[in-house]
Amino acid sequence: MAAFGAVIFASGFRPDFRSWVPWPDAFDDGGFPLQVDGASTVIPGLYFVGIHFLRKRKSSLLIGVGADATIIARDIARRQTACAS
Repeated sequence: MAAFGAVIFASGFRPDFRSWVPWPDAFDDGGFPLQVDGASTVIPGLYFVGIHFLRKRKSSLLIGVGADATIIARDIARRQTACAS
């Protein structure tokens, strides 16, 4: 767990991801993350959940964010296991 950096949680705000993280190239022209299944395709180890249509229409809702978070948690665990090997 020592390699785990931070979790940023924000809700009820208009998305302005570029002001929250220092990698402007990680976002498209509309300001949304360049990602696959919540994992940044530009910055290794950068993940997103709760974003409209991240994976499905319900990704930004409480009934959908859990499934997205599960995928991300598994990816983080897999990366941690690979680093420990």
